[in-house]
Amino acid sequence: MKPNFLFGFVLFWTASLCNAQIEQIDVRHYKIDLSVNDNSDTIEVLETISFSHLDEKKPIVFNLKSVNKNGAGMSVSKITSNDKIVQFFHDNDSLYVFIETPSEDHYYELNISFKGVPIDGLVIGENKFGKRTFFGDNWPNRAHNWFVCNDHLSDKASVEFIVHAPQKYTVVANGALISVLKRRKVKTFHYFTMVPIPTKVMVVGIAEFNLEVSGAVEGMLVQSFTYPERKKEAAKDLSLAPAILDFYISYIAPYEFEKLDNVQSTTRFGGMENAGCIFYDEDALNGTQSAENLIAHEIVHQWFGNSATEKDWPHLWLSEGFATYLTNIYIEETKGDLAFKAQLIQDRNKVVNFDKRYHHPVVDVHYKSLMDLLNPNSYQKGGWVLHMLRAEIGDELFQKCIQTYYRKYSRSNANSKDFQNIVEEVCDRNFSVFFNQWLQRAGHPKLQINSNFENRKLSLEINQKEGVFSFPIKVDIKCTEGPTIRRTIRITQETTRKDIVTSYPITEVIIDPEVELLYELVK
Repeated sequence: MKPNFLFGFVLFWTASLCNAQIEQIDVRHYKIDLSVNDNSDTIEVLETISFSHLDEKKPIVFNLKSVNKNGAGMSVSKITSNDKIVQFFHDNDSLYVFIETPSEDHYYELNISFKGVPIDGLVIGENKFGKRTFFGDNWPNRAHNWFVCNDHLSDKASVEFIVHAPQKYTVVANGALISVLKRRKVKTFHYFTMVPIPTKVMVVGIAEFNLEVSGAVEGMLVQSFTYPERKKEAAKDLSLAPAILDFYISYIAPYEFEKLDNVQSTTRFGGMENAGCIFYDEDALNGTQSAENLIAHEIVHQWFGNSATEKDWPHLWLSEGFATYLTNIYIEETKGDLAFKAQLIQDRNKVVNFDKRYHHPVVDVHYKSLMDLLNPNSYQKGGWVLHMLRAEIGDELFQKCIQTYYRKYSRSNANSKDFQNIVEEVCDRNFSVFFNQWLQRAGHPKLQINSNFENRKLSLEINQKEGVFSFPIKVDIKCTEGPTIRRTIRITQETTRKDIVTSYPITEVIIDPEVELLYELVK
C-alpha cells in the first residue's frame, strides 16, 4: 500500500473512530504481558491480540491512548504478525495496523510491544495507608489507557494476564490463577479466563494484600484480598460474600466465572464489578458489615453486566437496574418485607427528585458523557421498572423472565427490546405499552388523588398531571369491622373516578399499600 494513500486513509478515519466502537473488529482473546516497577510509573507491555477483521474495506484499528504533551500515554515500538514486522500508525488514541497479505478467513494475531505512563485506566498511586498500588479501573471505556483493545462493551473476549511485579506485591486479575513464579526480585502471576467479557471489567490489581478464604460455594473458593493494616475489619465485611453468591445462584443461574475474588482497592467507584474479581473502595470496608447491599449489588453484576451485557450504553439499566432490584430482592429475602418496602420508597424518592433535574428517559440516547449515565434513571428507575413488572405478572413468572433472559444472553449482548421479547414470550402477552412508557419516555405519573369517604361510601378521583400513563394502582379500604378491602383500579386516562360501597363504615383509605407503583403525589 502506498504511504500517501495509507496516511490519507488514516486521517479520514481518525476523527470518527477515536474512543468509539470499532465495529469491523471482533476480538477473540487478549494476552497481556505486563511489567510494573517501583522506580517509576512506566509500564512495559507485550500484548497479543487474536481477532477477526469483519470488514476489509475498513482499516484494522484499535483503541490505545496516545502520548500527550506531558509525556504520559502509550508509545508503540513494534508490531509483528507471524514473525513479520507490521506497519502501524498511532495517533489521536487510535492504533492503525497495516497487514500486507490479508488472511483468507479474516483471522489475525498481532504481537504489540509498547510502554508508557498510564494517564488513566491503570491507576498507579497510594492507598489510604500510604502504600503503593496499581489498580485497573476501566469503566466505562478507560481500558485503552493501558492496553490495546476495542474499548466498547459490545466486543467481548477472553483475557489472559501475565504480570511481573516486585516481590512484595500480590497480583489479582480476572480468571483462574494458573501459576506464580519467583525469580530474583520479581514475582510473575499468570491469570486466565475463558469466559468472554467486555473491556470495562478486565482488570489487574497489584498491592500488598492479605489473602483470606471467605468460604466456598459449590466447590469454588470465595476469597478476600485486603490491606494488611485493617485485614480483620475488611475480611469481616467480605465474609458475607459466599452466602450472597449462593442466593443468586439459586435465584438466577449457575455462576459462570472461574472464581470470585473480593478486593479492597482504590477504585473511584464504591464498588466495581470486574468479572470474578470485584473491587471495593477501600473506605467501604470498615468491619461493620454495612457494605452488605454493595456486595450484593456487585455480585449480581457477575450475571447482569459481565456475562449478559448491554449492547450499547443507553441500555445501561440492563446492568445497573438489574443489580439494584436484585439487591432489593436479596433484602426482601434476608431482612423481610418492611425493609424491602423501605428500600423501594427510598429508591422511588431518588427517581422523583432526579427527574426534576434531568428529565430524560431510562434509555437515554442524548447523554453528554458516559459517566452521566451513572444516575438514578439507570439504577433506581431501572430497578423500579423490574419491580412494577413483577407486580404485574407475579413472582413465579418474573423469576422465569429473569432466568430465561440470562440463559439466552449469557456470554453475549442484549438491548431493552431483547428483554421485552423475553418477557412477552414467557408471559404470552404484549408488553409494548409497559416498556415504552417506563423506558423510552421521560418522567413518571404525577398524581393528584382525592379520596372522600362518608359512612360506607368511598369516592375516589385520580388525576394525572403532565402526561397520561397506563398502570394499575391498588387501594386498601379499612372499615370498622371485617377484613381490609383491596381494589385494583386500572388507570388509562387523565381523570379516573371510582365509587366504592362497603358493608361497614370506612375508617381509612391507603393508596398503593404494597409499594408497587412509581409515582409522585402532587397538589
